[in-house]
Amino acid sequence: MPPAEQLDRLLAEPGRHAVLSHELRGPRSAVYRALRRRCADGTLARIGRGVYARKRARLFDVVPEILPKLGYTILPRPPVRNWSFKSGGNVWRIDRPCTRLILKHGVEAVFESPQGKLYKHGRVRPMPTNRLPTPMEVERSIGTVDRCHSYARAEKDLIVRQGLLAWERFQHPDATLALEGGTCLTAYHRLTRRYSEDIDIRVIMVDELEDGPAERRIEAFRAVSAAFARHVHREIPYLETTRKGRFRKRDGGFESHIFRYRGRLPHDEVQQGLKLELVQAPNRLPLDWEEGKVRPQVPLIRPSEIAMGKWQALCTWLAGRRYTGGDYVRHPADLAAISGALEPLVIEQMARELRGPAVAQALRELHDPLWAAHYEDYLRRMGTMPILDDQAFGYISWPRALRSVARLALKLELVP
Repeated sequence: MPPAEQLDRLLAEPGRHAVLSHELRGPRSAVYRALRRRCADGTLARIGRGVYARKRARLFDVVPEILPKLGYTILPRPPVRNWSFKSGGNVWRIDRPCTRLILKHGVEAVFESPQGKLYKHGRVRPMPTNRLPTPMEVERSIGTVDRCHSYARAEKDLIVRQGLLAWERFQHPDATLALEGGTCLTAYHRLTRRYSEDIDIRVIMVDELEDGPAERRIEAFRAVSAAFARHVHREIPYLETTRKGRFRKRDGGFESHIFRYRGRLPHDEVQQGLKLELVQAPNRLPLDWEEGKVRPQVPLIRPSEIAMGKWQALCTWLAGRRYTGGDYVRHPADLAAISGALEPLVIEQMARELRGPAVAQALRELHDPLWAAHYEDYLRRMGTMPILDDQAFGYISWPRALRSVARLALKLELVP
């Protein structure tokens, strides 16, 4: 059904005051074309990002209708005295702070946090790294970052950001530390909105060490890794060192450091720790040098190269592990989000490196219904609910993620 007909059917429902863009199925261009036509003829008015209300609908009828569809829960609020603007019905207390702007007839919807604090739009100020985030900073993070659906996740998200600031301040004469993984895609490339629990870093040694004896290179890698861990501990002194990290003795190309912190906002599904994973691997593509918050330019691994690593993880680790390692669903989810940013030369290189039978087996495994349950459970624990097909509001659904990965496999001619 065309989006215009879908929109007419939704508007014909009794008691409907608003329409969300992600409620309409079809190409995004056709969806927004239908919405613009209804705005032009006076039927609808755009009152927020992806939110369209009837022309004469009242704000306090629209907000209770759309907030649950966006994943928010409206909490009961006791009556407030001596606040005339609150008695008008345009303030709602919800389960987490919200910076969403909903404006109709010149009246703005105002939202309260669960603690009753008003939160409006505003830039988050830079946060020092020598202390735990304050409750106010955590609230701002929840309001600003939609993927943090709990105070504990927002607190840990800020601690990960502190770790990124410490990484930007680190320099070593023997190596360059380039950021990669989901944290890089989220915080710097801004291609995904996934909540990330750890920091993945690639250690690129200088040429004389890279081309020299393996023993010397491994020794230099361990020295750089230990220096970086000490630097992070100095920059973020409240982190407590642990013995849970590991070093890969086979080739000396991987080492992890795990720090522990005592957060103010504990949660059963959020581990109060920060993991740094350093890996030494050759680069396939030149580095991206982008502007950082501390240094003028910071080294990043390109999204296309990150995608190549995730494809290899699908073909080697995911296939045949249906009942263990449910967190591996983050790889197809990330691939679905960044598949449009792949470079043509990288696609050709992926076609040369990947094996068709392994890709086909991985796709067959991913179509098992158990992986759909893994996906929803993982995103729930990562705070990315609600799962919607419009990334302006939430993470894409599992069927759409599978379709995106399968299309890329067809483009690579790895599957028939």
